Amino acid sequence: MNLSDLTKYKNIILQTHNIPDADTVSCAWVLQKYFERNNCKAKIIYGGKIKISKPSLLMFIEALGIEVEMVFEIPAADLLITVDCQYGAGNVEKFPCEKFAVIDHHICEIQENELCEINPALGSCATLVFSMLSMEKLGDFLKDEKISTALYYGLYTDTNGLAEIRHPLDRDLSEVYFDKALIKKLKNANITMPELSIVSGSLKEFETIGNIGLFKAAPCDPNILGFSSDIAMQVDSLEACVLFSNVNGGIKLSVRSCSREIMANELAAFLCEGFGSGGGNLEKAGGFLKNSEDYLVSRLKEYLVAFDKIYAGKTPIDFASMKRYKKLQIPVGFAKCEDLFQDGTKITVRTMEGDLDLIAKENIYFMIGIEGEVYPILREKFEKNYIALSDEYEQTFEYPPTVINRLTGRKQGISRFAKICFPTGEKIIKAKQIEKRTKVFTYWDTERYFSGKPGDFLAANEADLGDCYIVNERIFYKTYELI
Repeated sequence: MNLSDLTKYKNIILQTHNIPDADTVSCAWVLQKYFERNNCKAKIIYGGKIKISKPSLLMFIEALGIEVEMVFEIPAADLLITVDCQYGAGNVEKFPCEKFAVIDHHICEIQENELCEINPALGSCATLVFSMLSMEKLGDFLKDEKISTALYYGLYTDTNGLAEIRHPLDRDLSEVYFDKALIKKLKNANITMPELSIVSGSLKEFETIGNIGLFKAAPCDPNILGFSSDIAMQVDSLEACVLFSNVNGGIKLSVRSCSREIMANELAAFLCEGFGSGGGNLEKAGGFLKNSEDYLVSRLKEYLVAFDKIYAGKTPIDFASMKRYKKLQIPVGFAKCEDLFQDGTKITVRTMEGDLDLIAKENIYFMIGIEGEVYPILREKFEKNYIALSDEYEQTFEYPPTVINRLTGRKQGISRFAKICFPTGEKIIKAKQIEKRTKVFTYWDTERYFSGKPGDFLAANEADLGDCYIVNERIFYKTYELI
C-alpha cells in the first residue's frame, strides 16, 4: 500500500492505540500533516478509558502543537486508519466504520486487506511511516524539522533510546536531522514517581537461569523496561539479563548482554522466534513475544543448551570427513570504494546484516552477493580471484546496499556504481550441514560470532581450514556445488 492510495479519501480519522505512546502519536500527527498537504481532512483520536498522562508525551504534544482527542465514539468518515495498531486488535478500541486501513509494525493479528501495511521487522511504526513517506514525491516534507523530530522521537522511544533498532531503515531514520534541544528535554522527563516504583519493583525479585537473569516488571513504557534492564545488567554474576512485562496482548522484552558468548540481538530473536520479533545490537536488544510467561522461561532454558560452540583454531573439527564443494561461476557485483569516497573518508557500509565501519581506501572494493549481502575485499585479493567486466550490475534487493559518509551523513547506494564480476579458477571448501544451532567464533572478529541453524553449513576454505564460518543453507545451494 502507498500513502498516495489513501488520498482519495477526503475525510480521514487517524486512530492511535489505547494508552497512546510517543510512537503512535508521532506517526498519527505526521500522517495528519501528509493528508492535509494533499487536501484531506484528518483528525487524530484514541479510545479506551485512560487519558494521556505521561509527562514526556504531554510535553511532546504541546511542543509540536498536536491535537489528539480521547473519544467514546467517532463521527462519520470516509476512512479510519489505525496507526501503530490493528483494527479490532486487543489494544485498540474497535469503532464501527465503513472502511479502514492499517499502518503498523507489530505481528499481524487481523486478516489483511488491500489497505494494510504491516511490517514487524521494523523497530517502530515511525520507521514504517518514514519509509512510506520516502516513497512519495514530497519535496522538502521530510526535511521539515518538526516532521523529522516527531518521527525520530517515535523511533527513539519505541527502541529504548535506539538501543534496539533492528533494521537498516531504523538506522536511516535514526540519522535524520532533528530538534536536539527538544529531544534532550524529553529524554529527561521520561519517568514518573509511579514508574520509579515499577523500576524498583522489577528489580526486587528475579530468577537466574544459568548465567542469565530474568526480571519481571509491571506493564510500562519500553523506556522503563530498558532503564531497568540497564540497572540489572550491573549485577556482577550475570552475563545477560532479560526484563519483561505483559503489554498489548503479549510480552515486551528488554535484553542486555556483557558477554561475547551471548549477543543480545540473537538472544532476543531466539526468544521471540515463531511468536513475535526481536533484534537490536550486540549489547542491547528488545522484542515482542506473543506467548506466555511459562513459554518465555522454557525458551530461555532452551537457549542455554541450544548451541554448539566452535572457536576457530582451537576447537577440534573433523574436516577430513567433510565433503568438498566448489564455488559456482555466478556473476556478482562489485564497486570500487574510490568511486564513492575520497581516500581516508570515514564510512559505514549499511546492509540487512548490520553496519560495518571502515576507512575509505583506494584498494578496497565492495562485493555484492546474490541476496544483497555486502562485504569488503582488498583489491589485490579481488584481482586474484575475480574477473571484472564493464557491464553494470543490476539487481533489486529488499534493502539496497548503502554506503554512508559518517562525517556528512550522506548516503549512496553501492549498486549505482557496481559492475559485474565472475570468480576465477576454483574455490574449494570443505563443508557439512549442521544438525544443531551453532556459534562459530572466528579469529578475525573478537566481538561477534557467526550463528547457524540446523540445515545451514559449517564451511572452511580448503587452503585455510582454521578459518571456518557459517553459510546460510539457502545461499549455500545457490553458490556451491558438490565435487
